[in-house]
Amino acid sequence: VAEKYIKVDPMNEARWYPTLTTLSDGKILSVSGLDDIGQLVPGKNEVFDPKTKKWAYTPKIRQFPTYPALFLMQNGKIFYSGANAGYGPDNIGRDPGIWDVGTNQFTKLPGLSDPKIMETAGTVLLPPAQDEKYMVIGGGGVGESKLSSKKTRLIDLKDKNPRFVDGPQLEKGTRYPQSSILPDDTVLVSGGSEDYRGRSASDILQARIYHPDSNTFDKVADPLVGRDYHSGSLLLPDGRVMFFGSNPLYADKANTKPGFFEQRIEIYTPPYLYRDSRPTLSGGTQTIARGGTGTFTSPQASAIKKVRLIRPSASTHVTDVDQRSIALDFTTSGNKITVTVPKNRNLVQSGWYMLFVDDDQGTPSKAQWVKVP
Repeated sequence: VAEKYIKVDPMNEARWYPTLTTLSDGKILSVSGLDDIGQLVPGKNEVFDPKTKKWAYTPKIRQFPTYPALFLMQNGKIFYSGANAGYGPDNIGRDPGIWDVGTNQFTKLPGLSDPKIMETAGTVLLPPAQDEKYMVIGGGGVGESKLSSKKTRLIDLKDKNPRFVDGPQLEKGTRYPQSSILPDDTVLVSGGSEDYRGRSASDILQARIYHPDSNTFDKVADPLVGRDYHSGSLLLPDGRVMFFGSNPLYADKANTKPGFFEQRIEIYTPPYLYRDSRPTLSGGTQTIARGGTGTFTSPQASAIKKVRLIRPSASTHVTDVDQRSIALDFTTSGNKITVTVPKNRNLVQSGWYMLFVDDDQGTPSKAQWVKVP
């Protein structure tokens, strides 16, 4: 509203590359990062309270490498996939597991393939978020290693004894893969490089769409621009995906010329936008509380099969712990669609979302922005 920054309490630790995760009570957990002399912050995690606008250390030490992939679970605990973006010892904080921040209890999860080459791997909460299934994509060796993984790994946290199993393989070992949830419950996986920071001209000009229902990848249009370190992707409200950034070490295969920061932006148009028509969505409220309803207008209401509330991405360093696609219950009457937002605040965190409706062909509308207070 005011469009200005308001100064609040500074963190106790200087943190270059912190990872921020919203907790069950709406407080913000800050972990890892490098301190003011460039050393890894040694597990001194802290929490910001939006009510008091103050930071406080968590009671216990828990160390992670930089950019650990941490996700709030529906039970209020934190899932750590083992993926991370770099700095840190190779033998501390690398095991995937479930973390209870309050008690500092950490339960390791078994079955992860290529566990030693999880640096620069991607992690995505598969749609719909209610299923609590995750995919971990690619990865590389610690530091400037040449090693990279073709593996994808899947885990169902609603299982009685969750463990990782391998999903479909990538064609090449992949560091820095970009993954974007689409409104039709698929995931676009694109780009990355085989070697550290695109070394030796190893960018991967390939894209795939993952189908969680069949556990398969489909080949789709290849990107034209390499994306490695310092790149990202965002789902746009019109159903397309934007790709940006990339910061290779070198500009040639022989590694003799310095690289440059990629300033070209690419837009990917998924197959669902090449059909004859798409549903429209308009009107309705801009704010829906958890457990509340909102009514929107769509001339195609009778053909709507899915409603999805998708949180905007915050993508950097192959880490995007914000994006999630939440299935909404809905009813239709004439040209009206009434949607219901789930009550669980761990599933539906406060903030802005894109509301999409999908028709019987799987074609999404353009999104309406909706705020969950």
